Amino acid sequence: MLRESERRQIYGSGMDLCVAIGCDWLLLFAVVGGGSVCCWMTLGWDPKQGEGHLDAMLRGEVLTALVSFGHETTLNEANRRFHIFLEDRNTPVLPPDLRKTVYVAIMQNVSKSNRSGYDSVLRVYRETDLSQEKTRILGSIASCRDPEIIHEFLNFLLSSEVRSQDVVFGLSVSRDGRETAWNWLKENWDHINRTYGSGFLITRFISSIVSQFSSYEKAEEVEQYFASRMESYIARTLKQSIERVHINAKWVQSIQKEKHLADAVKELAYRKY
Repeated sequence: MLRESERRQIYGSGMDLCVAIGCDWLLLFAVVGGGSVCCWMTLGWDPKQGEGHLDAMLRGEVLTALVSFGHETTLNEANRRFHIFLEDRNTPVLPPDLRKTVYVAIMQNVSKSNRSGYDSVLRVYRETDLSQEKTRILGSIASCRDPEIIHEFLNFLLSSEVRSQDVVFGLSVSRDGRETAWNWLKENWDHINRTYGSGFLITRFISSIVSQFSSYEKAEEVEQYFASRMESYIARTLKQSIERVHINAKWVQSIQKEKHLADAVKELAYRKY
């Protein structure tokens, strides 16, 4: 049985694995759970009498994973609860530990031509006075798959509406937004460097955006870009981030060489325990 920390690590890298081996994420998700997706969904949306705190923590993790990878039933329920929440911020149907799931779900269907969900989530951000809720929303908006919305959101992070210490919560964007985030970082680097100077926060811009890549070509591109912009206060973080990209690239390559891994994942996913 996997420990909680192990599950979370696997969730974080699962998408890269599925892309590498051409395997549907939900199949891998089922294997990680030690059973089927249906087994995971027995957790449901609402707390059950007598459940432990780990079940409560896992519920949010599981539901967020499901909406992130397009599980229609979960997306529909998240959408229903969100609209109730918009009308009544104290409704019991959306407690704080499930709000990230719902915000992420709403952002999955947002695009430049269909931005109502984004505007609604942003409205919640602007109306709440709770710092924790604001950072939760920033991290959730970053999951959007539309590059144009991601670019708009990244510009929003640099606005006066976002506290400087909160910007970092919105920098870890979706897979579809990674290239957009990297181009945005290059476009705004001089401004970011002037604004955040030699403090801790500027290193988070680099680590959050660069470390997500998984190709040797991107590592070389990053290295070349910063070669003429190197500062002592970013040197260590930049080196570590490029090393992480190399590790990711090597891992993806090794997975791609496993010819039968996708079949093995499918077999385990449908096995009855």
